[in-house]
Formats: sequence, structure tokens, C-alpha cells
Amino acid sequence: MVDIMSILQSSYASASQSLIPTGARFAKVDPTQWQGTWTGTDYNKQPFTITISNVSGYRANVKFQSASGGLQTQRVFITTKNLFRIGDSQIQLTGKGKATVSTVITDPTTGNRQMETDHATLQSS
Repeated sequence: MVDIMSILQSSYASASQSLIPTGARFAKVDPTQWQGTWTGTDYNKQPFTITISNVSGYRANVKFQSASGGLQTQRVFITTKNLFRIGDSQIQLTGKGKATVSTVITDPTTGNRQMETDHATLQSS
């Protein structure tokens, strides 16, 4: 039988993780580099879409839709390292119209976690 306290403890630990990386700094970003629809394929070869809108200062509205993670929407803070977090994923701008999407994948059977990194391309702005 599963120990209920260990389940609660692990859930609490994962829920308490900050969406803002430790030591992050914020400054106004260029909206034209971020705003638009980004697409790519994940580790299961399934398509994903990231829609970034209303970029103002270092804030933006993000809609992240994938087969494995469903639909997530959030107001995000973009750091001076050109990255933000949404859910279990971190999106980082790597060049003009290019970004990496790093996602923590948890194996439901073992609870082991691994980092998967995928690539996204800006399709429209």
C-alpha cells in the first residue's frame, strides 16, 4: 500500500517550486522577438504550439498546447536570460525565431524525472 504522507510530501514539494528561477533579473524585452505562434514537436514526436501575446515590459500572456501536457495558459515573466517558465516547461529564446523548450517528464510508474529538450520555431507574429 502506498504511504499517503509520502504522496502528499512529494506533491507539496513539486507545487512549491517557483516559476521564477532563483536570482532572475527582469528588464524590458523586444516584443517582436517573442510575440506570435511558435511550433515544434516534442519527445514523442507530437506537435506542440506556444502562442505568446500582449508582451509588455518583461511580461507576456502565453498559451502552451501539447498532446502530452494539454492546454496551459499563464501570464509569464521573461528574464534577462531570455527565458520563462510555464508549468513543467522552460522556454528560452536562442536566436531570431528560434527557441528551446525544456520539459521535466515524470515517469508515472517509478516517479523518476528526466529533462527533455525540444526546439520551437516562430511561425507568425
